[in-house]
Amino acid sequence: MKPVSSPFWRRLPTTLLSALLGTGMLCMLGGCVERSITVVTSPPGAKVYLNDVEQGTSPAKVPFEWYGVYDVRLRATKNIGTPEHPKLVYYYLHTHKTAHAPWFQWIGPDLIASILPMHFKDDKVWAFIIPQVPEDSASQLIKNANELKAQLPPPGKH
Repeated sequence: MKPVSSPFWRRLPTTLLSALLGTGMLCMLGGCVERSITVVTSPPGAKVYLNDVEQGTSPAKVPFEWYGVYDVRLRATKNIGTPEHPKLVYYYLHTHKTAHAPWFQWIGPDLIASILPMHFKDDKVWAFIIPQVPEDSASQLIKNANELKAQLPPPGKH
């Protein structure tokens, strides 16, 4: 005896329901992207500011959401003297750095990457050498102050 198969139109609701459930399960298992920027400096221990928000001291690992250009400011103070006679040296750097998107974050592949049941990581490491701020001597500071004072209008005349 030959088995009787039901017509396709009767199996259609079950087939569609199975396909929708399978797609929904895949989407729920979808992957995610973990993004971070690690800022390393020389000298270490500098305060790290990204887009004018303090992120901690270097080496600093900072999570981020957006790719693009970041405003980076780094400040450090180092004692090159002794605890009894400290001599502080200051370091400062203001620059811009771009966080480029990896292939799985490009338009198109990002849709597929978000559905795949995988965990993607985008860890960027930015290394900076912070220059020392030049120290003016006391006589140079007084000379600069007198030059600026000479540029001021006399008191009472604006």
